[in-house]
Amino acid sequence: MKDEYRNAVCYLDTNIFIYMHDSSDIVKKDISAELYRFFISTGRGRISVQVISEWRNVMIRKYSAMVSNEVRRRFIRYLEIWNPLPITPSVILKADELCEQYRFSAYDSIHIQCALDMNCEYFLSEDMQEGLRISDKLTISNPYI
Repeated sequence: MKDEYRNAVCYLDTNIFIYMHDSSDIVKKDISAELYRFFISTGRGRISVQVISEWRNVMIRKYSAMVSNEVRRRFIRYLEIWNPLPITPSVILKADELCEQYRFSAYDSIHIQCALDMNCEYFLSEDMQEGLRISDKLTISNPYI
């Protein structure tokens, strides 16, 4: 895990939770599990309801043979501990502005807006531009490089 995460409030993108259940890339699985354990134990990890929804969708579509309904539902209950931020019309409206300004996808802009609303310093994702600074408050960081 990168040292800069240790004292920061970080938003974890959906892919981190997906890799925890994917045995095809053991390195990413191990890093994801380490991030999960660290941020749950320190209380500095943040997610939104969108993370849960996207994770559930991927588990049903792509990993249903590996992750049973029971395991999926239990993990969703565990994610409640993170106190996920709800997606409100206000979040979506602010995300829409980010979409225009930074050319993010609609879904990525919602994640980014949630991270901003939760005062996160880092947005941990492999899907976005490494090092990109958003609104002089939030830095995109790929935890797998």
